[in-house]
Amino acid sequence: MNEHEHDHARLLLAIVRGDWAEAEALAGPGPVAASFCDCCLESDVAAWVHARVTAGGRGELLGPPVMQRLQRIRARVRHDNLLLLARARQALACLVDAGVAPVALKGLDLIHRVHGSFDERTLDDVDLLIEPARLGAALDALQAQGWQPPPEPRRTHYIRSSHHLPLSSPGPVPVEFEIHWNLAQELRYRIDERALRERARPLEIDGLSVLRLEDHDLVAHLLLHHFTHYFDRRLKWAIDIGAVAQRPGFEWEVVLDRVRGWGATAAVSMALVHLHKMVPAWIPERVVRSLPVGGWRRALVRPLRSAHPLELFRRTRRRWVQLYLAAVLLEQPLLLPRWLARRLSRDRRRGSNPIEGLPRSGGRDEL
Repeated sequence: MNEHEHDHARLLLAIVRGDWAEAEALAGPGPVAASFCDCCLESDVAAWVHARVTAGGRGELLGPPVMQRLQRIRARVRHDNLLLLARARQALACLVDAGVAPVALKGLDLIHRVHGSFDERTLDDVDLLIEPARLGAALDALQAQGWQPPPEPRRTHYIRSSHHLPLSSPGPVPVEFEIHWNLAQELRYRIDERALRERARPLEIDGLSVLRLEDHDLVAHLLLHHFTHYFDRRLKWAIDIGAVAQRPGFEWEVVLDRVRGWGATAAVSMALVHLHKMVPAWIPERVVRSLPVGGWRRALVRPLRSAHPLELFRRTRRRWVQLYLAAVLLEQPLLLPRWLARRLSRDRRRGSNPIEGLPRSGGRDEL
């Protein structure tokens, strides 16, 4: 069973890389097993694979049963994305009317300017970066339209331990938004939100003028995001990175400078190792060498290394593995005691989060 999974993963990676000769060799003469679709779903790229194979006129590579199932999955992604994008448009209009200039993050940005069709990439939620000084206005405006934050104690947990607050849309089929005031936890990293906004570029979404991250900030964020999901099997962020890295004017050296400035070299260096393992042409060897993983860090994670084509580490869904990786990849090891103490007490301690500093009046009483 394990080797069967490995075969599916190798075939999927060959398609992602566009190596059709290798894909044909891995697929073999007979139809590909239906369980290949499960591999695509686990990697969160089933719709993208259908689009890629169809555009290349290579449907016979996978065979009718697999292509038909991938088509059904893509149709579901299309429906889900239509709902989410419609809600996103309403929320963005609400924010713009309130004088808030949101920065579209990750999928909301990329689906409008990088991917060929809106149904190729899944959107789990909508991520928006809001200027801290405008968080109150943003939350007031959204809540007035029916958007709701999570109930206590989850609300306080997010405010005191995270860098974003989730909101659920009104209506019988809610969708999720994440309102960010930064891109990562401030104790681990030092990302200057003001600099992100200064470098941000204009983006038009359905007739609305908003902002998006500058491409080098975007890729640095995606690499850091890959770490925050503990190097799991999802490939959509690797595909995002590969697409942005091929755009005119992109320079990996600028991304590495941003990562160093954010104090995120340990986490991102490991993310680069993982992505280079899966799609080496998209992450040049010189980039991996320019931001090497420290020898002692490699030694500490070696027992967890995985031979699975899509994995860097084993058992990353287990909480103890996640905490171990987070500790090993802390940028400054001397901060480990402070980091652990904060994790143990973060929900009980009032922090510097800008939402906690907002006066509780008017619509904010519901926050």
